[in-house]
Amino acid sequence: MHDQEWAKNDELHTQRLVDSRPNLQAVRDRLVEEIRLAFADVTRKGGNSLAEVEPLDAGASEQYCKRIRAQQRDKHWSEVDLRKHDPYGIGPAFLDPIGYRYHLPAYMIDQLTVGNNLIDGGGHDDWMGQDTIQFSLTYADEWSGEKHRLLNQEQRRCVARFLALNMELLHSLYFEGKPDDIYTALRTIWRDDLPEEHREHLESIWPSCFT
Repeated sequence: MHDQEWAKNDELHTQRLVDSRPNLQAVRDRLVEEIRLAFADVTRKGGNSLAEVEPLDAGASEQYCKRIRAQQRDKHWSEVDLRKHDPYGIGPAFLDPIGYRYHLPAYMIDQLTVGNNLIDGGGHDDWMGQDTIQFSLTYADEWSGEKHRLLNQEQRRCVARFLALNMELLHSLYFEGKPDDIYTALRTIWRDDLPEEHREHLESIWPSCFT
């Protein structure tokens, strides 16, 4: 895409966000509540914690990681201080499937309410966790598949809607001539989980993007 065309599209997108901000805020708020409900009973029993992320990244042994697991004393994912336990935002890459499912709603809600506040007229948070959680949900490999298989139908629907909203906010369907990662993931990994009304909404912005 040429610079002039990109600038024009960016201007149109910015104006669209301004015009639709109240609606986007309402969509975001409903989604946050649905994430809270869908993951309300998820526990970390049998899974690892964010307290282990830095040691795992440094190559610590499993025994050592288990000893420090008790440092993360939260009883519910809503109590997790993401930036304290995962200051570099790399947690999703090191969490096992149980730990990943437990922390996923915290990461999604954080991005929707703090990290990506374009909805509220601000900019992007520079904490890397915003990018890491999105990448983990759009990357199709065996390890990611293991993590995603633990999610039930309602949880998968929340993930698909989370990605759809991010796609709308980020606006770029193509990057350097290649399909955007979110778009690709919604067409493949999460296609059956995105409600029809949300597919239709995205197609109103990018005609035929799902056909």
